[in-house]
Amino acid sequence: MNVLIAPDQTHDPGKDIPIPDHLQPYLAPWSDRQYRQYQFGTILIQTFIHKHYRIYIYRFMITRPVSLYFSVDQPTLALRHMLAGKVFAQVQGFGRVLLEPQCYNLIYLPNSVNEAWFEAGDAESLHMELEYTWLEEMAESSKEIAELMNRVMTASSEGKLLQPVLIDYTVSDALQAIRHSRETGGILLMEFKTGILKILTQYCKALTEQEHLSGLPAMPNKNLLVKIWEMIKANPHIHLTLSRLARENHMHEKTLSRHFMRLFKKSLPAFVHEQCMARAYFLITTTNRHLADIAYDLGYTEMSNFNRAFKKHHGITPQALRNTR
Repeated sequence: MNVLIAPDQTHDPGKDIPIPDHLQPYLAPWSDRQYRQYQFGTILIQTFIHKHYRIYIYRFMITRPVSLYFSVDQPTLALRHMLAGKVFAQVQGFGRVLLEPQCYNLIYLPNSVNEAWFEAGDAESLHMELEYTWLEEMAESSKEIAELMNRVMTASSEGKLLQPVLIDYTVSDALQAIRHSRETGGILLMEFKTGILKILTQYCKALTEQEHLSGLPAMPNKNLLVKIWEMIKANPHIHLTLSRLARENHMHEKTLSRHFMRLFKKSLPAFVHEQCMARAYFLITTTNRHLADIAYDLGYTEMSNFNRAFKKHHGITPQALRNTR
């Protein structure tokens, strides 16, 4: 994907400049980089081109509102993550689209030029263009990938987009592994493949859950309750208490508690605890992070409290689980 200043652009008016020190934390070790200055601000573009996929990380530092254009040279399935900021886009075949922060989705992009509107401020996205026949091969051994490909092509033929979903901790972990990998050669390619398939599989599961939530009975504040459910599941934390969530969503505690139980057949505190324990289990079994750091991220200030809660829920202590891994 190429960034254009005008849809009929023949010459990029941007000027290549050195990457400043404050952007060093955003640089991927494996990327080819281009940092260009324009009248409306600067754009940092990082790329990795492979025959099966192309990875782009864009960081836009915009000083005044501007329209930019993104050209797609060949039809592709694009897995796009909006990491920071929000962007309005006019995507050929789908109309006006809002790319919200910390959301991602899969979209079929035809050979086209698409317009996007940027407000002043910073925005960052991680964009993957996936080769269709490569995904077809992956779909042969993954029912989730096969289902997802069928979903996106069916939606595209109807001029629709698959729903965006929140970037949860499992997807965030996969993105971090991709972005910060210092591997090279075949090991790097394997890490990219593993990360992409993990994200696609998780997205398929998230779409299925969205459909389940949409199918729940209509009731007062249903959309808000579903939003709270999705937010807790994406980033669980023990400080997401009933009183805090009621206050942040302008509801009475008793009303939120009663409606949450009625819609989901589970109390809100019990759901928060369940998701915190699921996140802890995921981090212990898939990362090398210190147990104290995992406990702190979930809101525990005392390891004894974390150990006790974890063992009561999973029947094993965090350290014992780490040892078995």
